[in-house]
Amino acid sequence: MNSKNKTICKFLRARNPYGMMEGGEKPWLLLDDANTICWCINSAGASGPDNGLVSTSHCREGRSCFVADHD
Repeated sequence: MNSKNKTICKFLRARNPYGMMEGGEKPWLLLDDANTICWCINSAGASGPDNGLVSTSHCREGRSCFVADHD
C-alpha cells in the first residue's frame, strides 16, 4: 500500500476523464488534476462538513472531518 493513499479521507470521491475514484486506501489514478472534480460523500458537495474545500490535497489527516478507511 502506498503511504500517500492512506491519508486521504474515505469520504472523498473524484471523477476525471479517466473514470471514478474512491478515497481512503483505495487506489487513486489522478492523471489529469486540472480536469478532476472532487466531492465529499458525507456532505454531498464541494465543501466538507467543516465547510473547507474538498480536494485530494485538502482531505487529509489533521482535518476535523477526516475519517480514515480501515477496511
